[in-house]
Amino acid sequence: MRRTPIPRLHMTSDTPLPSLLVVEDDPMVLATLKVTLEREQFRVDACSGPLEALPLVAERDFAVIISDHKMPDMMGLDFLAECRRIRPNTSRILLTAVLNPSKVVDAIARGDIYRFISKPWLRNELIATIRDAAERHRLIVENTELKAEVDRLESELSAAGLATASRLA
Repeated sequence: MRRTPIPRLHMTSDTPLPSLLVVEDDPMVLATLKVTLEREQFRVDACSGPLEALPLVAERDFAVIISDHKMPDMMGLDFLAECRRIRPNTSRILLTAVLNPSKVVDAIARGDIYRFISKPWLRNELIATIRDAAERHRLIVENTELKAEVDRLESELSAAGLATASRLA
């Protein structure tokens, strides 16, 4: 069977590794995801539940948050909606074995999740989806920084124009 190459992230030698938060209540699945993603050059924090993960989301910016859907303390969609409120630029991925298509479509439409991955997943699909999500986050952050720079330069130009106009008057 021929392996499809997985697209690489846009990274340079000084680019920090994309940070991921994985939330999964099954210890075996959590360990598997952590090892798999670390091998792919991601920095991974792993939590066994949403209540453990929410304080991390509040204190740190993650490129991608991956959450199981069916968990004891809080459903994954609810957790990811809360993550969106706290960190709107973070890409959020739902990992689920139980698929309710209308709920997933609604969550994507509301912007609560970027994508979903079905269990069991295909490794290449998982990695490609997470790389896409990390690249999305990088572009959003870069765009925000560029917009702030444009706003700053426009303010400087405006101030310089006013100063020139007042001297000419």
